[in-house]
Amino acid sequence: MGAGASTEFNAEAILADEGDPTEPVADEGYDSDLAGDVRALADHRPPRDQAKPEVDATRGRLSMYPEVGGKAAKLPCAEHIKKPDNYPFDPPADALKLPDDTLKLEFVHGYRAHDVRANLAYDNRGQLVFPAAALGVVMDPKTRKQKFFDLHTDDVLALAMHPTGAVVATSQVGDGSPIHVWRTADCARVATIFPKHGKATLHLAFSQDGYNLAAVGADELHTVDVYDWESNAQKKNVTKHAHLPDAPYYAGKLLATEQFGRAAPYVVKFNPVDGRLVIGGRLCLKFYVIDGDALRCTPAAYAHGARKGYAQASILSLTFLPDGSTFGGTLKGDVYKYEEGGARAVRKFAHLHHGPIHDLTFTGKVLVSAGKDGKVKMWSVFMQGDFQLSIAKVAETLLDERWAPLSYNNGKTPCVRAVASTPDARTLAVGISTSEIYEFSLDVVGDYLQKEELAMRSARLTLQGHCGFVDHKTGADEGDVWAVATHPKLPFFATVGEDRSVRVWSLKEKKMLRHARLPAKGRSVAWHPMGGAGTDHVAVGCLNGKVVVVDVERGGTVAAAQHAPEGSPVLALKYSPCGKFLGLACGDGRFRVLDVHCGYKLVDQTDVVSDFAGETLLGKPAASSKRADAGDEAMTHVDWSVDSRHVQINTAGGGLKFFTAPQCDAVASNAPEILGTDWHTWTLPYGWASQGVWAPTSEVGDVNAVARCNQGDWVANERVLAVADDFGFVRLTKYPANVGVSNERAYRGHSARVTSCLFSASDKWLVTTGGADRCVFVWRRKDPDGPAEGPDGPKPPTTQLDKLKLAQKTKPPSPTAVIDLDTEEADTDTDSEDETEYLDGKAASAKTMVQSGMEGGVAVFTPVNAENGVPNPYKNHSLAELGCRRGYKSPMIGKPVLAQTHVPSWWRKESTSYDKPKSQLRLTWAYGYRGHDARQNCFYNAKGEVVYHTAALGVVYNPIYETQKHITDDPESDDVAEGNTDDILCLARHPDKSTFATGEIGRKPKIAVWSSDDCKAISILQGFHRNAVVALCFSPCGRYLASVGQDLDHSVAIYDWKKEELLATYAGDKGKILGINWNADSGTLVTTGVKHVKFVFNAWNKERPIEKGTVFKPKKAVFGSMGKWQNFYTSAFTGGDVSVVGTQKGQLYVFEGHKLARVIPQAHKGKVTAVFCLKEHNVLLSGGDDGVVRFWRADDMSPLHSIRIESPVSGGPAAINSITTDVKSKALVGTKCGEIWEISDEARLLVEAHGKGELWGLAIHPSDPHKLATCSDDGTVRLWNIVPGKTREVYARAWPRKEDAKKIENSSFNTGCVRSVAWHPDGNSLAVGTVAGKVHVYELYSYKGTYRLTCIKELDMRNEWISDIKYSPCTPDDPSGGRYLAVGSHENAVDIYDTKKPNAEYELVGTCRGHSSFITHLGWSKDGSVLYTNSGDYELLYWYAPKGVQIVNGIDVKDVTWADTTGVLGFETTGVWYRGSDGTDVNSADVSVVHGDHGYQERVLVTGDDRGIVSLFRAPALGGKPKTYGGHSSHVATVRFSKDGSNVFSAGGGDGTVCQWEVIPEGRQVTPAGGEEVPKQTIEHDAEDIS
Repeated sequence: MGAGASTEFNAEAILADEGDPTEPVADEGYDSDLAGDVRALADHRPPRDQAKPEVDATRGRLSMYPEVGGKAAKLPCAEHIKKPDNYPFDPPADALKLPDDTLKLEFVHGYRAHDVRANLAYDNRGQLVFPAAALGVVMDPKTRKQKFFDLHTDDVLALAMHPTGAVVATSQVGDGSPIHVWRTADCARVATIFPKHGKATLHLAFSQDGYNLAAVGADELHTVDVYDWESNAQKKNVTKHAHLPDAPYYAGKLLATEQFGRAAPYVVKFNPVDGRLVIGGRLCLKFYVIDGDALRCTPAAYAHGARKGYAQASILSLTFLPDGSTFGGTLKGDVYKYEEGGARAVRKFAHLHHGPIHDLTFTGKVLVSAGKDGKVKMWSVFMQGDFQLSIAKVAETLLDERWAPLSYNNGKTPCVRAVASTPDARTLAVGISTSEIYEFSLDVVGDYLQKEELAMRSARLTLQGHCGFVDHKTGADEGDVWAVATHPKLPFFATVGEDRSVRVWSLKEKKMLRHARLPAKGRSVAWHPMGGAGTDHVAVGCLNGKVVVVDVERGGTVAAAQHAPEGSPVLALKYSPCGKFLGLACGDGRFRVLDVHCGYKLVDQTDVVSDFAGETLLGKPAASSKRADAGDEAMTHVDWSVDSRHVQINTAGGGLKFFTAPQCDAVASNAPEILGTDWHTWTLPYGWASQGVWAPTSEVGDVNAVARCNQGDWVANERVLAVADDFGFVRLTKYPANVGVSNERAYRGHSARVTSCLFSASDKWLVTTGGADRCVFVWRRKDPDGPAEGPDGPKPPTTQLDKLKLAQKTKPPSPTAVIDLDTEEADTDTDSEDETEYLDGKAASAKTMVQSGMEGGVAVFTPVNAENGVPNPYKNHSLAELGCRRGYKSPMIGKPVLAQTHVPSWWRKESTSYDKPKSQLRLTWAYGYRGHDARQNCFYNAKGEVVYHTAALGVVYNPIYETQKHITDDPESDDVAEGNTDDILCLARHPDKSTFATGEIGRKPKIAVWSSDDCKAISILQGFHRNAVVALCFSPCGRYLASVGQDLDHSVAIYDWKKEELLATYAGDKGKILGINWNADSGTLVTTGVKHVKFVFNAWNKERPIEKGTVFKPKKAVFGSMGKWQNFYTSAFTGGDVSVVGTQKGQLYVFEGHKLARVIPQAHKGKVTAVFCLKEHNVLLSGGDDGVVRFWRADDMSPLHSIRIESPVSGGPAAINSITTDVKSKALVGTKCGEIWEISDEARLLVEAHGKGELWGLAIHPSDPHKLATCSDDGTVRLWNIVPGKTREVYARAWPRKEDAKKIENSSFNTGCVRSVAWHPDGNSLAVGTVAGKVHVYELYSYKGTYRLTCIKELDMRNEWISDIKYSPCTPDDPSGGRYLAVGSHENAVDIYDTKKPNAEYELVGTCRGHSSFITHLGWSKDGSVLYTNSGDYELLYWYAPKGVQIVNGIDVKDVTWADTTGVLGFETTGVWYRGSDGTDVNSADVSVVHGDHGYQERVLVTGDDRGIVSLFRAPALGGKPKTYGGHSSHVATVRFSKDGSNVFSAGGGDGTVCQWEVIPEGRQVTPAGGEEVPKQTIEHDAEDIS
């Protein structure tokens, strides 16, 4: 039974005098901690005997001769244990030695919440602190890294955060258990206090000054102790607890004590204003003041308010306001306010929650209450409602990749047990009784509904675990987690438990991916060995004998049937290695085989167990038991042979049996086929290979599970065996553990029996499940490289640094010491298990570091050499040593890159080293068009130029003279705004055809009204809309501008845009509005959207201006019997009050007024997303997803003709999103795949861009500065001709994975996403890399006057994102260059291929291994002999090419000349990090020399960052200020100089746009931002008619 479990249920104790706390508010059962004092808080597990007896190494614990030390302890399996034929008679010499492998706890999926409250907190760095099993857990929600305090020996019961946020106190269950105080930064113990009452500690609280710690015991009278916890320093462990470290700590001093009474205490807190200790309990609330060595008590008073309904109540939660008043949450859902400094209840706020209020907190801005009704409510200090969060609603919105809810609470009302806010009060954490932690943003503005919507949108499910519950009939604590199964290839695993769920988890993402409900409590689980190959089945055995098989890839249940008698649990099940059979080990003592390929039908089963004695599994006498319960003969574990012909099985009484499969015939243990077989897995606790894990004093059941790793030679003892025991320990020993008593490594953390354990397919992780603690532990198996720890502990320090650090450990650690988060030890193994999973680079682990000094008050850390385990002898250089400007601060301080960064000999510090560069950039071209989610967004202006938008740019394009002008916000300008700063979503044209308006995304989005003549802003409208402006239109007179926002009501605003004055607003609709248009004839304003068409009649009148405060009353469309509600996209007006609207079903709806008058069926195949009317020529144009532009006679809607638009990329129809025109001869058509066409008699492509998805790949042709290669997540590679003054076009395209692209699990990517590209130095071929780890080599050739790309080689060495790729440069030995190709991937390695080896082109000749995180950048030296690499954990490493041998000391290559400097880590880029940035904010860099007039030269560096800004520095960048340039609306993924340094190209990741910047040397005249004036082009052709 787990800690805190209810041993009895006393309903009367909780129903007396109050409402029932078990009322069915939340469908999660009773509140166990309110059901009287019923929790068993004694230590629930016996101590494990740590002594290792000396035994004869030839005799195992389970052998035929088990007599050891005069004691006979023979188990039933002993007579069946035989040595396999292929194992030598004499075991290896090191068979009994400690294994070299170690385990390190990496992540815990679990949170104790079902029977405690207020046990969640944030520390001073915004990290979550919570209990799980016997651990205190500190988790960074952003990186999902966890640290653990592991000195508790049983369930952590109470948790209290220090006011500084740097220290936390925790207590555990069990008599005589200690209170530990420890730092959250490094989980180091600061103090250990043993309360004198000798029982468990129920509640803890720190005083506001942080000096005192209050504790309430679980003894009969609930002793209240107050300690000076930072007193009584001890130099070593003086307690009887041997597991506590022999290090300095504080033992604390008791200041005062008192007895609370027999009533159960529920909450303890110090009042931060007056310092009183306040304790709430069952039908009482008491205020304590320290008086000498005692506590003076004042009970709360209610009698004066009897008329107002004041009455004594059970107080479950407390919080305090800055005026010193106390607020208490009650069992009935009321809140009482108590006077400042007194004990009288002065106010009662009734029925704030339906049911108990489990937690209250004051964030500094709002008071937060949370209760059993699943609501979290925010209140002002005057208890006026602000807004609330419904966790049940939130749970419905958090979905997995199959759109199924992630939360276990879906469909139920969750019980909120704890809330906590970050120190800045911007984030709120909410702990749920079902072991889930949510996080919400409190940084929201607006009215009640807007705040609620924004907060709910910000919700994220930070942590999940299996949940416990209390049986409402018996009060029993249930919910054990029983079994784990790992994916046969990928880093996934599945778990089952008594909460009736099977859950699938990701080992790399450290989160639950999906779950499925079971019809009964789960007991065992198995993953099909062909997982991921179309048969991703997970089989679950239930406690009631059912077997349920689910397909975790496609979703849904494959099979479900009762294969064991009712009440007979399926204790173990496992697929055969061939995948054809599923074996079941059942509680009725029978083994059954199911045929997987025949719908999981029963093939055969063993004979009925005819006789057995003793007790059954349920503790009943065998004679009276049902045949479903075989007692000691129940089958508990099963393993298949490698050839799928035999199984070996353990029974509950320690028996060992062998059977054939699938015939289920018994086989003798000494049969040749058994002695000669190899077992596919080894999970049997009783068997030849696991007998060494049993001590002579062990009893049956002491070992619950074992698991053998998957790789290594077992005969030579190269494998290890993990052991899960009944005492909460996870042990690691050598495999086979077949002789004597094997030496082992033991790890604590679980608080209850460990029910199962299993290694991942790559052996990199071990997963264990704790029964009653309901936690899933993920352990990282450490590679045995380097010195292993001996049996007596770690080796003594061998370096001067270690000796110095040890010498300083003479006093208890400081509770407020500054600890760098990046010093946490991390694994350095490479990722061999990564098949197709996409790894988020920001969550990559860091390398092992040790502190080597201080810089500016911040600890500096040096990387530890992974090979010998000692600190790197080359210390991290300070920024001053590297020549950086004084006062410059970089996020690279303390990162390993500074250890390998050296000042080259050629650099000399000058007076101008930190100045801005004299050169500057001018945007000349933007290659992009946003079409995938915008409509009606490309127009002609009065000069015939094409106006559209991309990224944060408004673009004016002259197709005759091939020029562009742009408008965007200037990041260096001091003006309020000069344009848009984020993604532009909509564009509107003024009736004068020269003025345009653009609306953007943003928390407070801007509308920029600007002139297309000079690209200067005329007006900026901002302040009303939230989240985004999705649609715009000018009034027919041009004076007014209508806009639609992305708030909850999709509000419509009317502006007098010249005056920048908001005139009127009205609520649009709850559904999204997609378009808005103004009728020039009638003045009607029409909005269209998701199941939305509304008309505002007479919204504008020629004779009556719109006054401020005008009320607009929209009318819904009336369809009658002719139409029905669907999605409506855009509208156009054919004359009078007649409107034509495009629909989702391909129809055109014609409205007269707001009533549907006519339906044009099948106008298009698919959505009609664009309509436009040229009334003066009586022509209406429509376009849809079928790629067809249709022409209609506007007056009677009769069809005229049509033109089909085919995309040059796909060759199929291009879905249309925009159609506009001004003249009878031409029209502009925008498509969703990023193209703009001009159509007359035929279609002409004007603008081409990449489609939806991020754009990362960018490479400049090695010899022709007017050729460019790009690639993006749309799956295409494109080659561009960019000659100034000529049409800039794509002259060749390729689609590497068009046919077989498929979605990558657990990510938003598919295998066709292309992320990197590199030209061969000869310019005739190029290589591209995909996110699926494939590299395609293309050759460029000419065919009938057109260029084409053909794939000549495909390299598939990797399975993860290829992040950078480069050919070696031209050298004297290789004049044409490109001899080698370096490929960097997210598998932490760089592969080097020989591209010119005879008869073996592109042969792998070397691999650079040594990074502990993914590769981000790489580059060649100019002579092609050296490579540099950057990685996600801020490492800079160097390698000899092509073999990939690491150059350990960076100083050896400090003067190497590099062919390019595109990495962000190195000397040249030391000072590129802007204020407030972290190590991931700068994505790309490049260095070039700018050549000006009269021999002028300047060395400059360009970077692209996450702000969407391109920065130009003087090179090297050492902290000097750059010149910054806007235009991108997303992170700038890549920047590159042209070969001559005259241009810079930047790729905007999320905006899909490539920007070309001209580099202007000093003294050369700069063209104004609006661009050059060009003559007006003529596009009128009177002889032609568009109709």
